[in-house]
Amino acid sequence: MNSTIAKRIGSLAVIVAGLLSAVLAPAGGNTASWRWFGLFLIVLGVYFLLGQKASPEQRTAEAQKRKDNPPLRWYQSPILWVPVVAAILAILSMLVV
Repeated sequence: MNSTIAKRIGSLAVIVAGLLSAVLAPAGGNTASWRWFGLFLIVLGVYFLLGQKASPEQRTAEAQKRKDNPPLRWYQSPILWVPVVAAILAILSMLVV
């Protein structure tokens, strides 16, 4: 496995662990320390993820991929359709109940 891929997966795993520890803090009197620990893990994972450099081969491959694939049209964009689907599901859930 490529070392940069392993580093990226590792930093994403640290971010996910931080999210889980921040959100799913154990019940009890000391949940603030778990939330701070989760925030620390999130910041640490983002720092390592943003600190990685792409190799020249990766940059040329990405540039070629962008050149080969045309940009999406407005009606193909998930930014448009995700809220539309969410609104339709919300309306359907109100009608069913």
